[in-house]
Amino acid sequence: MFRTPLKVAAAGTLFALGAGAIAQTADDPALVAQLKARFENDRTGACVVAAVIEGAQVRRARFCANPKAQRILTDDAVFEIGSVTKTMTAFLVADLIESGAWTLDDPIARHLPAGTVLPRQGERQITVRDLVTHTSGLPALPARMRPADPANPYGTLSEQTLLASLADVTLSRPIGSQAEYSNFGMMVLSLAVARAQGNDFEAALKRRLFDPLGMRSAHVVRAPAGVILAQGHTPAAQATPAWTITPNLAGVGMVRASLNDMIRYAQAQSGAVETPLLKTMQRTQQPLTQGFGMNWLVQMAQGRTLISHEGGTGGFSSLVSLEPAAKRAVVVLADTSLADLGGLSDVAAPLLGLNRPLGKPRVQQPIPESLRTAMQGDWELGGLPMRIRGDSGKLMAQAQGQSAFELFYDSRGDFYPIVTSATLTPVLQDGKVNTFRWVQGGGVVEGVRKGSREAPSATNPAWKDWAGEYQLAPSFSLRVFEEGGVLKIQGTGQPSIPAEVTGTDRIEVKAVGAVVEFSRNAQGAVVSATLRQAGQVIPGQKKR
Repeated sequence: MFRTPLKVAAAGTLFALGAGAIAQTADDPALVAQLKARFENDRTGACVVAAVIEGAQVRRARFCANPKAQRILTDDAVFEIGSVTKTMTAFLVADLIESGAWTLDDPIARHLPAGTVLPRQGERQITVRDLVTHTSGLPALPARMRPADPANPYGTLSEQTLLASLADVTLSRPIGSQAEYSNFGMMVLSLAVARAQGNDFEAALKRRLFDPLGMRSAHVVRAPAGVILAQGHTPAAQATPAWTITPNLAGVGMVRASLNDMIRYAQAQSGAVETPLLKTMQRTQQPLTQGFGMNWLVQMAQGRTLISHEGGTGGFSSLVSLEPAAKRAVVVLADTSLADLGGLSDVAAPLLGLNRPLGKPRVQQPIPESLRTAMQGDWELGGLPMRIRGDSGKLMAQAQGQSAFELFYDSRGDFYPIVTSATLTPVLQDGKVNTFRWVQGGGVVEGVRKGSREAPSATNPAWKDWAGEYQLAPSFSLRVFEEGGVLKIQGTGQPSIPAEVTGTDRIEVKAVGAVVEFSRNAQGAVVSATLRQAGQVIPGQKKR
């Protein structure tokens, strides 16, 4: 999935963006053509609605991968927007800051029930700033979250279980040192915001954001009369139930909204319309750390500053991308979960006018015979034994203790099952496949062919101390090793690449513009590595 009360008159007298501000218009032919080029015959069957906002102009369009699909695609059909909700939570935080009730540097414990046990490091506590920039060090999900229904993973998580899970956390790095996306942290923040806003998160959103902007269909649980809910789908084009959550935790990603609602939201956030909320919105967009504002991703692209967030649930995908300097924005909503397939960024970037190619549809293809052969064998997938074998022209996979399932193949070079939402990307190197990336539920696990990988080592004395594996993120590590007399580096689910020594405890991988620097303890042993690439600085401990 995921990510100061204003002293003004009553909502009815605010500058609301009424229906007249966004008149219903016919689909824009050029925008339809772009959606068609990206989604026609896509194996997911996704239906998409989109809008491009440039100042006062709004162009919109809709398209279904399967032209025979009978799905609701009106401008008022309501979609789950997933983690785009986090930017709305950030708005409520900024609202509290402007009122003087909160500051970014408040320990979040101050806004939680008395007696809540949180992880800390000496006097350093987790703050509001750490949560809105995903630098708290909290894991992606609480340890005590045990879904009763995998199709609705957040449905049974209570406020009490969430708070109790905080006591289970052992922080693995200094608080505030590294961005690591955490839905756990955002649920904690959502609960704190709810407590500060009358203990009703949804009512706060409606009062402070939805009503002033005229987002008439937007809601969490309490759907306005007459709202039409779109049906969500898995990447295998199967209908799937809506996600639910304890309402005060909904700031993690449970808002439902229509294209019209999200156009109003994007217009306000980009400054394309006048609204008293703009100052508060701009506060959330200011860079705070490592590419994050307050839950917004802040990035430079081709000399332009973009403010963006994607969202996804079990049956929907969403994206809002803003260029406030040009009063430009893009909104894309899909009735299909696409997170494990890369999301919607390959649609949004070209719609914003960036010089990036539009993505291509994922169309089912026959498996090349050479690749079918290369994939067969015994594997370890995150420690779980798996066998991939040929069977009467099919490629079958079976994890230990589970049923076998067929792997299909698409035009982007990925394998996929239809019994669950997942993608298998083989890593072809020197004509062999010894590793693959398995993406499922937003997580990445590396598959390794049994017997193909030795422990990282080096015989060259200059490299010997560096050899090893460094955990940079829960689902990503770097291996440094020597092969055929060459120093190499390999990321999870990626080919190995030659590296060269460019300084004391420093190597460079020029092919990808990356630098790795090693750190030693007092005894001189290498204990960690820091990856520097594309403006990111990511440290990781050496595995024993």
